[in-house]
Amino acid sequence: MGNIFDIMYDVLFQPKMGMRVIADKKNISQSLIVFFLSLLIPLWALYFGLKASSVTALVHLVIGFKIIASLMLWIIGTAVWHLIAEFFGGRGTAVGLFSALGFAYFPSVLIVPLWVFAALLPANFKSIMMALVALLILSWSFVLHIVAIKEVYQFSTAKAVLVLVTPMLIMVLVGAVAFTFISSALIQMPMWL
Repeated sequence: MGNIFDIMYDVLFQPKMGMRVIADKKNISQSLIVFFLSLLIPLWALYFGLKASSVTALVHLVIGFKIIASLMLWIIGTAVWHLIAEFFGGRGTAVGLFSALGFAYFPSVLIVPLWVFAALLPANFKSIMMALVALLILSWSFVLHIVAIKEVYQFSTAKAVLVLVTPMLIMVLVGAVAFTFISSALIQMPMWL
């Protein structure tokens, strides 16, 4: 083990073992390679798709935004999930999680050949199949995030899921409190006027 292709194979077909090895070795350069391949190959397909349409002016803007947003999400996500995992008693490292999460994006590479296959289908099934493919890749990547957290911190699956969804739950809670506060303030507003 150690060859990047062996690790990518393990991430796809033996994710538990693959993520454990990645977290132990903390090979950031391999993780960066896989992350950028996973990001740039679908963007390359998107580039040619958008270039053929009438929105060519937005192509570079969309691609630049996608690259920066994905990189920020990877870095900030690692920091937030590592902090939450430590609150839950995890003993892993942020570098191990960062390395493992870089490989968790790898299924995105498969979206290009699957969309090419979907594009060959009859028009009635084309958009449904493309949506299903996108959902499949998103779900696969989500599961790999759970496996990465589980293997880095030696958590149960339930605890790894809890670590992963806690930031979303906090955002929903903060949004609900803000909505309640703003709604009650607006209801009281006629009394101030």
